[in-house]
Amino acid sequence: MDTQLKAKAELFGLESALTATLTRHPAVAGKAASVQAKDYTGEAARTQRYPTLSAQAQQLTDQGSNTANRPDNPMTLRARQPLWAFGRIDSSIALADAETETEKADYLRVQRQLIENTATTYAKVHGLYKRQKVLIDNVAAHEGLRDQIGRREAGQLASGADVRLANTRLIQAGALKARTDGDLDVALAELLSLTQVPVSAEPPVAARYTELPNAGALETQAQAQSAEVRYKAQQITRAKASVEQTKTASMPTLYLQADKYFNQPSYADDAQVGLVLEANLEGMGLATFKRSQAAGAQVTVAEEDLRSTRNDLGRTVHSLHASRRMQQALVLALADSVKELSALLDSYKRQYVAGTKSWLDVLNLQRELSEQRLQQVQAENDWLSVSLRLGALTGGFDEILGITPDAALAAKE
Repeated sequence: MDTQLKAKAELFGLESALTATLTRHPAVAGKAASVQAKDYTGEAARTQRYPTLSAQAQQLTDQGSNTANRPDNPMTLRARQPLWAFGRIDSSIALADAETETEKADYLRVQRQLIENTATTYAKVHGLYKRQKVLIDNVAAHEGLRDQIGRREAGQLASGADVRLANTRLIQAGALKARTDGDLDVALAELLSLTQVPVSAEPPVAARYTELPNAGALETQAQAQSAEVRYKAQQITRAKASVEQTKTASMPTLYLQADKYFNQPSYADDAQVGLVLEANLEGMGLATFKRSQAAGAQVTVAEEDLRSTRNDLGRTVHSLHASRRMQQALVLALADSVKELSALLDSYKRQYVAGTKSWLDVLNLQRELSEQRLQQVQAENDWLSVSLRLGALTGGFDEILGITPDAALAAKE
């Protein structure tokens, strides 16, 4: 699978992966359609200000004693123009607009989550490529050591046990590489499921994507730019709009009404125009009161949810920043360790030839050097993943990808 994906990949690098995800992932298209549906709902709410037309037609029977002069099919046409709804129409429009803005905030949240997932998966694949290279070098080193001991055995300078030990270590190195190859195939499949097209993750991530401010500025930026916080704040606005809509739902409406009558001789005029005040008090007003209480409780729920989200975000940012510092220190320490072990391995090889070190010492040091290199690669990859997560949380990729938080559909357009 790895080879197939490499052959098909026409896109390269992190930017290409993120762009592909935002333009091709079905979750983005689905959420964009949901935003459009909410826009239509808002437009429908505004039509309450327009006149309403209705028609009524009757089919009367011939039963009864006084039917000689009665028309068979009386009809009425009616037009109603709301003049004053005491805030009922305005509040329903405000609620529809709040729901649209909430859906747009949710759309931004989906985009940010996909950005974070794609960035961290890209980092994972990139790290596995580096790990694979270390293991390829490890296999090659063990092959070289096996050939060396094989030549010494042929010259009766080494025992068969040393050859078998070298072969065992070579098999172990090959098994470790095969396992990493399998992990890489799985990670490539995860990346493909996000981008929907093959993207090469071998190119390194540009430094500008991992440059971050200090912890204090980072949390401030995250709180200001977080899509999750924006969504929860918009839910409060929607809940408050729902309270107003519930309060005004039972308010009366004043209409300008025009009626046109056909085949109805009981009316002196065949057309009438007048003012109509219409009201509906469900459950003697108790239904509206209880609904208002329920809507008010939802405001409290939304406010507490926002407070909890801000608290979780602060904890996440501090945790990730501390992990980033730790991984950076670990990378530096492991780099020094790898450098020292590389020099020590060369020394052990010379001492083995001189007869002062055993073959087991050489093989053990080669394994230790490989493990240190793998740890170094892992620490570098963990640092990269944490940095990209923090970048996604603070909106660090928005400008590059054309995402504007105040116009959630800009990236799609």
